[in-house]
Amino acid sequence: MDTSKAALDAFNQPIIEEFRANKGVVGGPFEGATLLLLTTTGAKSGEPRLSPLAYLTIDDKMIIVGSKAGADTNPAWVHNLRANPRAHIEVGT
Repeated sequence: MDTSKAALDAFNQPIIEEFRANKGVVGGPFEGATLLLLTTTGAKSGEPRLSPLAYLTIDDKMIIVGSKAGADTNPAWVHNLRANPRAHIEVGT
């Protein structure tokens, strides 16, 4: 699986567009999942970085896991949040 930034951007873009067009509802492999859009600031670039993420709600708190699908390294958004802890979250209605 290609995990380059370009490949991840190409995978994520249609999800982001569908999420925004349908008030947070997406289909395909994510149908029925609770998703959010997380915008962070790039640790090196300082540019906005947008990531669609699944989340759980436990005791009225939104929980996201920085697992990168079980990889040995953290996803870029975790690195970005550590460098710049302010973020913006979009959730469906």
